[in-house]
Amino acid sequence: MKKLRLVPALLTAVALGACSTDSLLNVLPVDEISDQIAIVDSKSAQAALMGAYSALQSDGIYGLDYVVFTELLTDNVEHTGTYGTWADGDALNFRPQNGTFDEMWTALYDGINRANLLIVKVPEIEGIDPSEADEILGQAYALRALQYFDLVRAWGDVPLILVPPANLDEAAQVTRDPASAVYTQIEADLNQAQALLSGVTNDDRTFVTPGFITALKAKVALYQGDWAAAATNAQMIVGNDDYALEPNVRSAFMANGDPSSEDIFRVAFTVIDYCWQGYYYQYDGRFETGATQTIYDLFDPADLRFSLNFSGPRSDGIEVIKFPTPIGAENIHVIRYADVILILAEALAEQSDLGNAVGYLNQVRTRAELPGYVFGTDLTTKQEVLDAIFLERRLELAFEGEYWFDLIRTGRAADALGSRWEAHKALWPIPQGEMDTAPNLTQNPGY
Repeated sequence: MKKLRLVPALLTAVALGACSTDSLLNVLPVDEISDQIAIVDSKSAQAALMGAYSALQSDGIYGLDYVVFTELLTDNVEHTGTYGTWADGDALNFRPQNGTFDEMWTALYDGINRANLLIVKVPEIEGIDPSEADEILGQAYALRALQYFDLVRAWGDVPLILVPPANLDEAAQVTRDPASAVYTQIEADLNQAQALLSGVTNDDRTFVTPGFITALKAKVALYQGDWAAAATNAQMIVGNDDYALEPNVRSAFMANGDPSSEDIFRVAFTVIDYCWQGYYYQYDGRFETGATQTIYDLFDPADLRFSLNFSGPRSDGIEVIKFPTPIGAENIHVIRYADVILILAEALAEQSDLGNAVGYLNQVRTRAELPGYVFGTDLTTKQEVLDAIFLERRLELAFEGEYWFDLIRTGRAADALGSRWEAHKALWPIPQGEMDTAPNLTQNPGY
């Protein structure tokens, strides 16, 4: 019998015993149980919330693919290993049968389903403290918004599922919703999360905080070309004393997952439930991928980020050490402060506020011990400022899974990717397994 991977019918339940919110990894999976009994009281709701966070650890999302594979599609990273699906990615040979696309799609919808179950079930719990319920729901709405954002910017029109389907037959009838409707829902979820978490203070940024919601709103607005909204939300973060650039950027990428002032939201990992970024990039791991000579040469050796990213080339490729351990207990950034500063710079530049845009851009450059640009001398036109911001995003966020999406949203993919590029590749193929199981799905053009 075919399994519909789009929306799992059951929540993978977590232990309903003691569960500390200090670590989402203090959760032991148990057998799948019916969603009718999985979320019935405060304790089981908190456990299910930890299950929603643990979905982000999947190899298909922030544990590996959505960070590393997306870089492999660009001229930042090249394939150095043996995986056929990754070799296809490097060649931009996008096939619906590629298992990596399937893993990312499936993992994102699994996470959405876990959030959906919380959103449906928590309001039905009798006797739960209203403030606790609000805090759980606020996090669930934000997690759902994040995963729909990751879906829509990769695939465009996607099924918008807000209530867990009653059964597999119902789930198999899904159709794709317009990207505009998905973005509208993302914004609604973030607004709801913001309202529910308005009074919450939490210094542990491996959990959803009001700051993360605001930062994600800025990023969502940027992708839609809503420059005013992107600037307004980004400014709320840049003007917030809770966040700052680390003087040494390595402090934001520690092997033991230590928090930093640059964190806005990170996914937590341990040596037991670990991420694969360092393992796939390093000689001491699998070295399935390495940096290209192009990105290596793009860095000024005086740039602090040069030594953050590279250990130096050798005959079999260029190792990336930004993720410092091949057995990843580090926490993986979903969004960090430098990203938001550059969102603000770009949004201001798009509104022709070029002097201020360059000022924010220079904050990131000078942290890397590079000279700041002088507006009116080094950069004089709007396009020059936008080009400089784009370059700085590439350098600052190298290997963090952003460059592919920056190429697509700014229309620069054809120039960067050359003969590998075809316009339809701006959207990934819907996995063939989903097409076979859900007959009402339509494939993206070109596949």
